[in-house]
Amino acid sequence: MLEENTWLKSEKKAPSNELLDQKKVMLPQLEVSLENLRKLKPEFFSPFDDSKQLVNDSHAKLLQIFYIDRENEDLLLKLTQSTERQAFNRFTTPPGEIDKIHNRMPSEDSDTTGAGNGEELS
Repeated sequence: MLEENTWLKSEKKAPSNELLDQKKVMLPQLEVSLENLRKLKPEFFSPFDDSKQLVNDSHAKLLQIFYIDRENEDLLLKLTQSTERQAFNRFTTPPGEIDKIHNRMPSEDSDTTGAGNGEELS
């Protein structure tokens, strides 16, 4: 997964077949690991060994793997979209213009209630 992530970030193209083949081999192993973790019963852990910590570490590692896999999917999606879509900017107004608009608006501290004595109108 890390190798695929590095490839996507550096090469900016879909991974090679070799990387995809490695992933195909690894994914079933991850599935088995996840199923085995789900089967563990915390009440059977000994308080005298580090089995609970090992399970927590395994869980944390799986979460990292899933996060990287999701990032890889996002990168791959972005890389396979048309160049027009990649260059699309939803916000056509530059941030400086937005700041100017906000500065022209009355602040929340000013008396906009119309009450004149600090009380809000209801």
